[in-house]
Order: sequence, then C-alpha cells, then structure tokens
Amino acid sequence: METDSLKQQPIRVLEDTVTVAEVAKQVATPPAPRVPTRKEIGEWRRANVTITHGTVKACGHKAKFSATRQPHNNCVDCWKAFFMTSVDLDGVHVVLTKQGVRALVAKHGTKFTKMFHGFLAACLLPTLVGAVDKAIPAGDPAQIQGGTFANGHEGTDQSS
Repeated sequence: METDSLKQQPIRVLEDTVTVAEVAKQVATPPAPRVPTRKEIGEWRRANVTITHGTVKACGHKAKFSATRQPHNNCVDCWKAFFMTSVDLDGVHVVLTKQGVRALVAKHGTKFTKMFHGFLAACLLPTLVGAVDKAIPAGDPAQIQGGTFANGHEGTDQSS
C-alpha cells in the first residue's frame, strides 16, 4: 500500500529555478573548444610524431634504417645490424637461388647486393662452414651459388 501512495503523489516541477529559455540558450551555444598551449603541442608531437632512432652499438651511428629503408652509409656495422634485424634473409635466399643475382640487384639495388655479399662472406658462411665440417672439406672455400658478386668493394670487412 505504501507503493500506491508514492505513485499518487504529484511530481514537483522545478520551473521556478531553471527556465526553459535558459536551457535553450545553453544548448544553442556550445562552449568554445579549448586551445592547446605551446607546451601541450610540443608534448603531443614528441609522443606521436617524432621518430626516435636507436643507436648501433658497434659503431655508434643512428639506426636510421627499417624493413623498407636501407642504411645510407658504407659502415659495415650498420649494414650488419640492418641485415640482422630488418631483412627477410629467407626471401633474399629464395631470390638468389631461384632467380639469380640480377633479380636481387633489380629488386634491392647494387649497393644492397654488394653489402649482402660482404655480410654473407663475413658472418653467415663461416658459421655455415663450421656447422657442416663433414660435408665441406677444410681446404675448399665456401662459394656462393647462383651468380657472381663484385670483389673488393668498399664496406666489406673480410678480416672478421
């Protein structure tokens, strides 16, 4: 029965405190958008726009390369870091074995191909020869099949 008495009570209208004209005025004029300060704009740019590059530990150069962008210098350590982190070595291997060196040059360029040859000679082939000592006699040097590369190019470190 108490619930019935609550339903029968009249609803109080607050017309005396807020008028319809005041509400319409507030709805019609939205507040002006807040203008960010120069400091806030700088913080937003640093967080969302600015690209921060890492550093190659071996040489100290900025790592301004990615999967779609090659290093722009002849530093052996930068190119080694590029091949170790950003290059699909399996894809390069498939292009070399199936299509040859000319297809690799057409796809990635001459500098990439020369640096990749140096990377193979310095890093990958010694590891491969050490892993398959029984298959390759000690006197036979490992050879790259599928094409020839320019010998004596700059940027290849044969001593390490």
